[in-house]
Amino acid sequence: MSPAELAEKEDRDRDEKYGQALGEQVASDLANYINRMWYVMRDHRSSAAGWNHRLLGAQRAFNREYDPRKLAEIREFAGSEVYAGIVAGKCRGATSLLREVYLEVERPWGLDPTPEPSLPQSIQEAIQELVQAEVRAMVAAGAGMPDPNAIRDRLQGLVNEAIGANKRKAREQAARAEDAVDDYLAEGGFYTALAEFLNDLPIFPFACIKGPEVRVAPQMKWTKGPDGRPKAVQQNSAKMFWSRKSPFDIYWTPGVSDIRDGDVIEINRYTRADLNALIGVPGYVEENIRAVLREYGTRGWKSWTDPTDSERARGENRESPSTNNSGIIDCVEFHGSVQGKLLRDWGFDEDDVPDPDLDYFIQAWLIGRYVIKAQLHPSPRKRAPYFITSFEKVPGTPVGNALPDILGDHQDVGNGILRAIVNNMAMSSGPQVMINDDRIEGGGDNDDIYPWKRWHYRDNPMNRGSAAVPPVGFYQPQDNSSQYFVNYEKICQQADELSAIPRYVTGSDRMGGAGRTASGLAMLMGNANKILKNVCANIDRDVMEPLIQMLYDFLLLTDQSGMFQGDETIRVQGVQVAVQRETERQRQMELLQATNNPTDFTIMGPLGRRALLGAVAKGVGLPGEEIVPTVEELQDRLQKQAQAAQAQAQAAQAQQIEQEGERSLPSPGGGPQAGTAPAGPNTDLGVPESAPVRGMV
Repeated sequence: MSPAELAEKEDRDRDEKYGQALGEQVASDLANYINRMWYVMRDHRSSAAGWNHRLLGAQRAFNREYDPRKLAEIREFAGSEVYAGIVAGKCRGATSLLREVYLEVERPWGLDPTPEPSLPQSIQEAIQELVQAEVRAMVAAGAGMPDPNAIRDRLQGLVNEAIGANKRKAREQAARAEDAVDDYLAEGGFYTALAEFLNDLPIFPFACIKGPEVRVAPQMKWTKGPDGRPKAVQQNSAKMFWSRKSPFDIYWTPGVSDIRDGDVIEINRYTRADLNALIGVPGYVEENIRAVLREYGTRGWKSWTDPTDSERARGENRESPSTNNSGIIDCVEFHGSVQGKLLRDWGFDEDDVPDPDLDYFIQAWLIGRYVIKAQLHPSPRKRAPYFITSFEKVPGTPVGNALPDILGDHQDVGNGILRAIVNNMAMSSGPQVMINDDRIEGGGDNDDIYPWKRWHYRDNPMNRGSAAVPPVGFYQPQDNSSQYFVNYEKICQQADELSAIPRYVTGSDRMGGAGRTASGLAMLMGNANKILKNVCANIDRDVMEPLIQMLYDFLLLTDQSGMFQGDETIRVQGVQVAVQRETERQRQMELLQATNNPTDFTIMGPLGRRALLGAVAKGVGLPGEEIVPTVEELQDRLQKQAQAAQAQAQAAQAQQIEQEGERSLPSPGGGPQAGTAPAGPNTDLGVPESAPVRGMV
């Protein structure tokens, strides 16, 4: 065969193989293509080069369970089955540290305005007109034409003031947009999904979060009925949601170094009720949904199975997929590029797919042999809404290392030592009894070992009848558990260093050195946070920034209020929060106290002091908007205080002048004529000599 003929034959054989796996011919070429991609991804992940065995091993380590082969060996020895749980403890400690970074009061992300917002043309023209009006007024007043340098300085000063005001407005606009984005995240369950994602990250080779995913969700609203009483009204509306996805359910194109570069498949599990709710929803093919309900709805559909499914279900306390008494229907959700010809054959029109030879990025849902929905992908960046990262990144692959991978050897050694401790303590808890059957009638026994076991033996023929040999003897096995405990402690210390999750993170009181004091323990906790800097950098780079960016893109496409300008930039700060949170709070408090003096207040002014108070209140988790007044309220308050102070000063000045005038009146015994001011003082005040004092006042 020629190379082209060989490739064509391999494609036909592959299609036939996957079609037979479905039990019947698929309903369309698009369904056949998605089905084939699923088997390629599944077979790679189940191979020796894949990571299915690592997923199962991580699940067992966190659940403190031995793998079946190891457990069989332990039971053959008839020893203890105790499990050390070193990995599980480190995973909980890592999750707690990450929760402090990403789920505290302070947001681990933000929106920054553009550093140099453009000054609107109307503002520039208004500044030009204002300066020209000032020049004309000076000329009209007879002051002559001002110096060109003065005009230029005046113009530049007004422009700088306008730029500063524009920057303040951009910051306020970005703050309002940030609050709006955070509202979408909170309503869509993002922070709940993030908490579950942080649980997965130290356990599995990768963790995944999905979103935004638009779904129609019922909402309950209360309105007033005709009688004026509250009435509940249920409405269905489209909302964006985020969810944690199990690493067992996510597959992608083998060989890609980044999930964004390949096709992605997710395994969803539907019930009949879920499929019934999709009938009549725009975009879904009702005919195919009804065909799925007829063919698979009574017994379920579990064709999309993986070799790990049964053991995974047992570890998650779910029903085994081999039984499927619940009637669950598996659905493949496909995100990837498909040739235009396949899309046209399925039903896409020429407007959506103008060139049949090019590939188009689509979303499709496949159940059995039926595609129940297919559409061009809504993401403007043409990437699937799956965001994954690892506790420890490995260059060149999306799959990294988690704590079960890092501490695998220490976990095995710790298990062995702990089993030896339990076995030795059990054996040394009582003596072994030796019975001389030549001296006492008795029978044989088996070779099981346990405390207080009786061993029957025959005496040496040379010693038979000798009274020096007792009929019953005792042997106490040696207790070596203290040395085993020392070895176990060394293994735990090495696990601390290797995982960078010290034991004091989980509240252990076995501390020494600097950990004996409060300040020393705080220093050690700070060092542990610094070590997690790389983990936070992985989350920021691979999850937080692209996820917020995708939501921001969707909001720009659908927003009609004009709240989002389009020039804001996403700021992720998990790394900074992990390293500098406590330091920044302490420095903020120090700055607040250090600037509480007249000199600094003169420089900062009330508005600067207000900004500092707001930042400190927000940093310590207090509602700054309730404690610190807004800029408008503060300006209004300062204006009223200035007016009150001015009125008080005018009243004081008037009272002083009146008192001085009364002191200048003639005495009853003589002097100037009553009602006339003396010549000297009135001359100094610029008042005619004959002017009455009362009139001057």
